[in-house]
Amino acid sequence: MLKNKTAIITGASKGIGRAIALNFAASGANLVLTCLQDEKSLISVKKHAENLGVRATTLIGDISSIEFCEKVIDCAIRKFSKVDILVNSAGMITRETSEKLDHKLWNRVIDVNLNGIFFLCQKVLPYMRERKSGKIINLTSQMAFRPHPSASPSYEVSKTGITALSRHLALEYAEFGICVNNIAPGSIDTDLPKSMTKEQRKKLKEGIPMKRLGDVKEVADAALFLASDMSSYITGSTIHVNGGSTIL
Repeated sequence: MLKNKTAIITGASKGIGRAIALNFAASGANLVLTCLQDEKSLISVKKHAENLGVRATTLIGDISSIEFCEKVIDCAIRKFSKVDILVNSAGMITRETSEKLDHKLWNRVIDVNLNGIFFLCQKVLPYMRERKSGKIINLTSQMAFRPHPSASPSYEVSKTGITALSRHLALEYAEFGICVNNIAPGSIDTDLPKSMTKEQRKKLKEGIPMKRLGDVKEVADAALFLASDMSSYITGSTIHVNGGSTIL
């Protein structure tokens, strides 16, 4: 489905980002993989991808840095001559209450979750516009649509901002054949749910209409659909991967 495509995937060292990277590799895409600091895990993903028959390269850095974002795009162009797909999966969550959330942490969440995505989009869009094609997939959250008491307001604001940014870019670049869409995961069985007690996991599942947690592969399959030609007439949309949580 993605043979000979080049995809940049941020936050690719674990969880959803890792699953997307390996799903794309299995579908034939060459990869530029980034994460903040877990170089060992990122190299492991790179090796898994290469074992699937594609080429991959890694970069360690902070996407809230404009300079790093430029480095990522430059690396992709230098090694693969193009960028077909950008997946913005990197992000962070905080759980401080509104009264305890200090200015520094507020800014850090916005910088990583929202500003970093904008910087990467801003740097890659000229290349996609020139080729008159491209897919951008931004990872937002069900919390952009349904607030949760355990998350800080900065997290929900940043994820809501992503949905608005994607809609704007989708409108601005539709005439150039560029599709910009969101995936909003719900409760996915990543590190945090895995660390919960049996009782906590049970309670979490009870709040989901499908009565189970999502698997990272289910999010990765949604990303594969949006990255492929099957979604060529879809832009400015959000796919909710949450077992029906936002129905309630």
